Amino acid sequence: MTKPGFPDRVYERAADAFRASCVEKTLVYRYASYAPVPHPAAGDTGNENHAKQNELWAYELAFNTLKFQALLEDVLIDSCFQATRRMPDDLMALAMVMLYDLQDRKFQPREPMTGEGEGLVEEVRLVEDSLFRFRTKLAASLARFRIKQDLVCIDDILPKSVKEKHQRKHKLPTCAWVNTLKSRYTHTHTRLYCPTNMCHVHVPHVYAHFVLRSVDEVCVTLKTQGFVQVDPHTHLEGRVFCKDTHCPDVLLFPRQAPELRDKTTLLLDRTLIIQEKSRSLAVCALRPLLAKNTDILLAGSFSAHTVAHVGVQASVFSNHVYVCGLPADSALREELHVTLSRIGCKNVRLLPERLAELSEGDSRLQKVRVVLVLPRCTASALSDPIAHIVNEDGADRKLLQDLSQGAVSDANLEPLIHNQIHDLSHALTFPKVHGVVYCTCSVYAEENELVVKSALKNAAARTKLRPFRIVSTGWTDEETFLRLQASDTGEGCFLCVLKREVCGRETLAVDIEEKKNTETHSDLTLTVLLA
Repeated sequence: MTKPGFPDRVYERAADAFRASCVEKTLVYRYASYAPVPHPAAGDTGNENHAKQNELWAYELAFNTLKFQALLEDVLIDSCFQATRRMPDDLMALAMVMLYDLQDRKFQPREPMTGEGEGLVEEVRLVEDSLFRFRTKLAASLARFRIKQDLVCIDDILPKSVKEKHQRKHKLPTCAWVNTLKSRYTHTHTRLYCPTNMCHVHVPHVYAHFVLRSVDEVCVTLKTQGFVQVDPHTHLEGRVFCKDTHCPDVLLFPRQAPELRDKTTLLLDRTLIIQEKSRSLAVCALRPLLAKNTDILLAGSFSAHTVAHVGVQASVFSNHVYVCGLPADSALREELHVTLSRIGCKNVRLLPERLAELSEGDSRLQKVRVVLVLPRCTASALSDPIAHIVNEDGADRKLLQDLSQGAVSDANLEPLIHNQIHDLSHALTFPKVHGVVYCTCSVYAEENELVVKSALKNAAARTKLRPFRIVSTGWTDEETFLRLQASDTGEGCFLCVLKREVCGRETLAVDIEEKKNTETHSDLTLTVLLA
């Protein structure tokens, strides 16, 4: 089946992203010059979900074009497209992204997608018309390159690691965490006398009361809506789902699951929140560290859904979540307010200061005992880094070129490492904090183990404070970090839990407190199930 194509605005934004990331050839061999567009591209005027989807499409298109940049340029040269059409330099980036999409559609015509806030873009139609009129020569040129280089498909030209990720991302399951903070609607009846029928009738009244919804309850709802629950190790296909093996509040669905959106209201009412699993892993790692009067400080780069997920976990013990680095003019701040309201999360507080600007004497943080650090990273452990970059703001968009070739340069890696060490080191300096969770989506030890090692060394310099040590993440008995490799069933990530050492009477007090917390959590779980 061929793709219908994208709205005009998506091609325009994809061209901007490609132009900002691509590496042009030297002047001797350079065929195309990707000059900047003389006027800024118009933004999306549709709703929030519509704009986010367009942004995701645009960056995916730009990213795929970067992967095949050399091949696409050779096709344009060999077919004499530029010599014949004389495309202006400021439209060459647009021609590249549209050529990739055209060959991906097997050179079939595009089905224009229009909707609210969408409109025709003259430059897009001009380039599209030129490429489509030249499609026979472009297809022939591409075929010659495939034959010459013995390529079964153009994916074979990619480096092995990039090719594997390119193919794997289409097999990844859809992950969704269960929002337990939902209102359940209860029906009651009142008997009223009806003069017309000369009898009493029952008039239903609907009201909402606040309860915690369990994961099992959501599973039952899915089953009543036609979904089948399968074993976690079963291949997911069709209208099925399973529980995740790591996170008890995460459900997995097939990658392409239109039934999930069309056949259930659980997404619409925010009972199920679709999100990449690495963030859910980080939130899940917080649970053993939580207790009463244990507020959480969240720092780094993350989405509104991640903040909400942390808030849901903190609400079990009536704790608060403090999110730093959100100035009053932050675009994420407004998105957070809307998302938290829809999800029903009321225990989140937004701080304008960055983590490095906060100190132990801050009156707002006196009950903070746990810090979650989710720094920007290379996203090199992900098969689908674009979704992470767009949805979580978890990586710099300047990394698109490096990621498209399968390796991140030292020049781009070093600033990330510097910020990661700085943030984690500062998180360990708060004297009342007893637990820190650090999570990245990187394969590089420089962003993972070595950052933790450097931060622990920096914290040890403060001799008055008890040191932190690496403890079990909860998924293994070993006191070490968790590293997941990317596969067909999930993305890769690195996660480390650090806990402040205690001794003597402090150990006994902690054991007693943890026992109370466990009993309280068990009672709460029982209450939830009974509800």
